[in-house]
Amino acid sequence: MILPTKYIPASDSIIGRAASILPLRDANPTVSELWHSYRGTIPEASFDSFTEALTLLFMIGAVTISAGVLRWEV
Repeated sequence: MILPTKYIPASDSIIGRAASILPLRDANPTVSELWHSYRGTIPEASFDSFTEALTLLFMIGAVTISAGVLRWEV
């Protein structure tokens, strides 16, 4: 789910996962580098939930991808 509900905690929603990616934006990593950093902070996360959260960040314009490197716009 995109938004938290009565049954889905905020940390398990796509918005919550995207919010947990934002503190990792100190550099301009590749997607795989960001995945490894994200996996280190949330070990139970799946790659699917990571890509959904990253897609959300891309859709709202918070991140762009240029030559395989993420560029943060926020």
